Order: sequence, then C-alpha cells, then structure tokens
Amino acid sequence: MTLKRRTEPSERSYPIIVTGPQRAGSRIASHILCSDLGGVFVDELEYCLPLPDNAVVQAPFLLKSVLELSFILPDAKFVFMHRNPKDIVASMQRVEWYADYCSDPNFYPAYVKHCYDYIDMLKQTLKPDRWFDIQYESLKAHHLFVEDRTDFTTKQHLPGVPNGPKTWRNDEYIRTLEE
Repeated sequence: MTLKRRTEPSERSYPIIVTGPQRAGSRIASHILCSDLGGVFVDELEYCLPLPDNAVVQAPFLLKSVLELSFILPDAKFVFMHRNPKDIVASMQRVEWYADYCSDPNFYPAYVKHCYDYIDMLKQTLKPDRWFDIQYESLKAHHLFVEDRTDFTTKQHLPGVPNGPKTWRNDEYIRTLEE
C-alpha cells in the first residue's frame, strides 16, 4: 500500500489502526501518519467506537483484536510496526515494561516473538489491501522523530510528567487521568 503525503484536505475516510508489539514505535508512527495524511490521532487510552473520521489509532493493545476489528470496521487499514526485536526487548527492559507483573527474563523475547508470529498469521488472513508494514528505522528521517529517547518512560506522551513503570498502572495514576 502506498500512502501519499497530504497536499489537500484529507479525503481519506477509513480509520488506520497502528499496532504491533509494545515499544515497536506505534506512537511515533501514528503521529507521523496524522501529520502526513491529515488524520485525527487517537491514543490507546482514549480508544472507543465509533472512531472519529480519519482516525489514526495508536494501539499496540489492539493487536489481539485485529481480526475482530477487520469485520467491525470493514474499511479500516492496519499498520503493523516492525522494529528489531532486540531493540524492542532493550526498550522494554529500560522502562521495566510489565516488570510489575513478570520478572522472568525470557518473557520479553517470548512476547516479541509471539507478536510477530501473530502478525504473520494475520497477514495470511486479511486481504492484502487491508494492511501494510512500517519499519521503525524508516521513521528516523521524519522531522517528528526524536532520536534521543533515554528520558522517555512508559508515558512519554505526557509532556513534563515522567510517570515511570512502577506507577503507570496504579490506581493513583488512573485517578489523575480522570480528574
């Protein structure tokens, strides 16, 4: 699938769901797609149906629901993020992703492998015009890409609010989102 940069107001009316393993670049890819195509960014924390027109949904958690969504949203396109698995694992370890649930060092590589095996199965199931891949490395040339991510946390999209891995899922944090 070829996407064209926006030169006129967007005529695209289908949603784009950007998914893949956690820490594979779905957030920056979604922002880049919104910028280039004139989309409406929808964060995974704000995801609900119906979606706004021209939605670009950043939602790794929806990977497990792609098949269902392909029927619920018959015009949706699915973006599968691809990043070097070792880089994903290193990023997950750096921010201690899931560390509050699992301390087994084999979890991260197993999780990434499972995600990419599942994506391969989805590609065999979905029609070819319903999905496309984005390579994380290809995003680095875009002006929105931030090269130095050493200070990023699991909530890097909240400017000036460094919520680390020990607090991002807790009740206190959820209450602050609702206020």
